[in-house]
Amino acid sequence: MIRSVVSVNAWLTRPPTVSEARPARCRSCRAASRPAGRPLAIHGHGVRRRQLRGPLDALGEPQIVVVEVRRYECQHCGAVMTVAPREVLGRKHYAATAIGLAIGLYGVAGRCARAVRQAVSPWRVVGAGATGWRSLQRWISTASSIWRCVRRSPSTWSTRQRAERIATTLAAHAAGQPPLLEAIFLGAVHAR
Repeated sequence: MIRSVVSVNAWLTRPPTVSEARPARCRSCRAASRPAGRPLAIHGHGVRRRQLRGPLDALGEPQIVVVEVRRYECQHCGAVMTVAPREVLGRKHYAATAIGLAIGLYGVAGRCARAVRQAVSPWRVVGAGATGWRSLQRWISTASSIWRCVRRSPSTWSTRQRAERIATTLAAHAAGQPPLLEAIFLGAVHAR
């Protein structure tokens, strides 16, 4: 998965052409996409529909959008690469911004897991025996694998303390001085 510089909102308005989204290099063999004086090395390989969940802006309603991500194939090594909007994370249905916002609402705003779920999840029906939100707990425990800039927290810290550290780390990656929850939302896209 290659995260483009194009936001999901811009991608939905006008998806990039094959040439605009083409990676500069193969992720596998590092071959140049457009070597000078030689044939194109990375060819368009179709599109794939990708579901993305969560609000599209920090104060927006949670929703489900379907994005057509672009696929490319390296003619040197046969590797297939997917290029998607910058909010899309590999192996996650929720946008990076939605995950960051959920962690911020829990860790910084102090909301309970059920309230966080209502603010971030487009699914309105919750199981009768549900207490909390497992996805939120999973995101907090795996945040350092989602964003490499997030340091692991001491094992003695509570889940809420770990969420606060993650959220403030993400907020530090936001440009400008937006309010904290918006900074967390924006920083989740720019943090690597």
